Amino acid sequence: MNSNTAEVFALINDIIQAIIVIFGTAVVLYNSNRLRRAAVTRAFCLLVSFVVLVYLSELLVGRIIVLDSAETWLRIGWVGIALVPAAQFHLSSTLLATTGKLPHYRRILVPAGYVVGITFAALALWTDYLAADLVVLPYSARLSAGPLFPIFSLYFWFVAISSIYNVWRARHRCLTSTTKRRMTNTFIAFLAAPLA
Repeated sequence: MNSNTAEVFALINDIIQAIIVIFGTAVVLYNSNRLRRAAVTRAFCLLVSFVVLVYLSELLVGRIIVLDSAETWLRIGWVGIALVPAAQFHLSSTLLATTGKLPHYRRILVPAGYVVGITFAALALWTDYLAADLVVLPYSARLSAGPLFPIFSLYFWFVAISSIYNVWRARHRCLTSTTKRRMTNTFIAFLAAPLA
């Protein structure tokens, strides 16, 4: 790939990241007055906030000149990456609860997911066990995988699949065609999320 093509792709990547950050922030701010009243809105805004943190850190890394700053921002982005699975499961559990399915075991699993996420975030911020050395590539930088990264990957996929299953169950519990259609759209979004 020649240098001009790489520059074009880097610019497109920056534009997409900026759009995600702007729209994600706008969605959270728009819904901020509903956070106390609606559990689904609260869980959704948490998930969007963590995703925004990831893309904001990536966007800032693309503009940083000092490499130490790039590593710091990438580690901050890992806070979002580590907490996305917990927030995704939280949202799926809340959606399932809106259909009348009581959250017996999920009442324990949601806080436990956040504890695991915070643990992974701390490992990424202050150690090299999850995210290790800075790797600088043309037009981008990233952190190499640490020795605990495979464990995080298994955790991420297990929680993603569990979240998809919760939304699938919620979809099948919907009683009206309108709520079933909305839950179908949510289910499709949950299917696509791990691939993004």
